[in-house]
Amino acid sequence: MARTDGYSILSIVVHWLAAIVVVALFFTHEGERGSTAYLFHVSGGAITGLFLLWRVWHRVRRGSTRPPKQAAVFNLAARLVHWGLLVAIVVVVVSGYLLPWSLGRELDVFGFGIPSPMGANRDVHEFVERVHDVSGHLFIPLVALHVLGAIKHAVFDWRGAGLRMFKPIDGGR
Repeated sequence: MARTDGYSILSIVVHWLAAIVVVALFFTHEGERGSTAYLFHVSGGAITGLFLLWRVWHRVRRGSTRPPKQAAVFNLAARLVHWGLLVAIVVVVVSGYLLPWSLGRELDVFGFGIPSPMGANRDVHEFVERVHDVSGHLFIPLVALHVLGAIKHAVFDWRGAGLRMFKPIDGGR
């Protein structure tokens, strides 16, 4: 059974790679259809989405680390932010896959087309587009709170919680 006070090297690597790519995807989401930014956003998002969904599944399956010793309100805030991030990840990834499919188009991943499993439906597409946009923008405050929490642990608490995503442990989550 995995220890509850740290993360495995795999979890740490996926966390940081996903963080970098998610930031890049956020800054390329306004690209014009056919532009390099748009192609990166769609293709990069489709590929990264698989790793993000794996990360969410892994996190839910393995559980979280032991909460640090701090006021209960901070532990509650941390749980809400982490669960908010996990839900936003699933929603933004799934809605991203559904965007072209809801128009009856294939999902173009660096020139490789994944056929649509559904017919075109403009109403569904508009709903999915809004869900994708809102869930993508939810990352900003959630990531900001996540980073502020990490800074709090690293600077003020000095109990090692701020280093969990930098220092892997054997048998970690």
